[in-house]
Order: sequence, then C-alpha cells, then structure tokens
Amino acid sequence: MRIDYQCSGGYGGLRFRYQGETDALPPAEAKVLLGLIEAANIFDLTQAQLSKISRRIPDDFACRLTLSKAGKKKTLSFNELAVPENLRQLSVHLRKLAIKKQSG
Repeated sequence: MRIDYQCSGGYGGLRFRYQGETDALPPAEAKVLLGLIEAANIFDLTQAQLSKISRRIPDDFACRLTLSKAGKKKTLSFNELAVPENLRQLSVHLRKLAIKKQSG
C-alpha cells in the first residue's frame, strides 16, 4: 500500500511528511501500520463524516492522508484532535515514521 501523509501544526508550526510503501517496511512495522489502517476504517470513512466532526483547536495538527492500494485511492483531510481515536492513533504513528525518516 502506498502512503502519503502530511501534517502541520502543533505549538511550533511543525511540518511532517511521510511517503512510502508498506512493502518496503520491515515486516513487523508493516504489520503494525496495516493494522492501524484497518482499525481506522480509512476506506469506509468519507470526507463529509470527518468534516462534520472537525473543529479548530489551537495548536492542533492539520493532516492530509492518501492511501493507494490495488487501484483504490482514498484521500482524507482532518484535524487530528477532532477525529475518531483509531484515526488519531494512525496519524500519530505516521508522524513518528516521518520523524524517524527525517532523522535517519
């Protein structure tokens, strides 16, 4: 699965970006990431659902996530603190991967 994740905000106006393929990750990391994606039901969520619950919170992270798999593509934009917990956990994990990629 192809992942393109962008996130900005926080206290310092930080910017993070992670792009990659789950097939290129170590198997254990890919398993964790795919589990988080499945738990968040990304392909079942709609932008309208997220927009209904979205609210602007100072210093929140504004995120954009695009997943591509077997001809299916899904893009969602959201404020991290205003989404369901499973999606928030996925976003936090992707931000950690972005930090790891930038520092490594």
